[in-house]
Amino acid sequence: MADSQFSLTLCRFIADAFLGDGSRVLRDTPLLELNILDSAALFDVVDFIRQEFGVQIPVTDIHPEHFANVARLEALVMRLNPLEKIA
Repeated sequence: MADSQFSLTLCRFIADAFLGDGSRVLRDTPLLELNILDSAALFDVVDFIRQEFGVQIPVTDIHPEHFANVARLEALVMRLNPLEKIA
């Protein structure tokens, strides 16, 4: 699957905010498994998605399976906003 604007923007944000060493994050990079994101960082990502894309992720949806990688986050956002053109 080709990268959407959402996934490109989110990958860039995560790489810049949490790696900062020029490393790249891809749609399938295991964010939790590689300790790129920790529990506090999840809320930074949630806030970024809200500010950048106008999508509010409910607290009930903030759990590890949705933050495993950018592809899973994108699926969550698309489920929450099926009519929005964020991709």
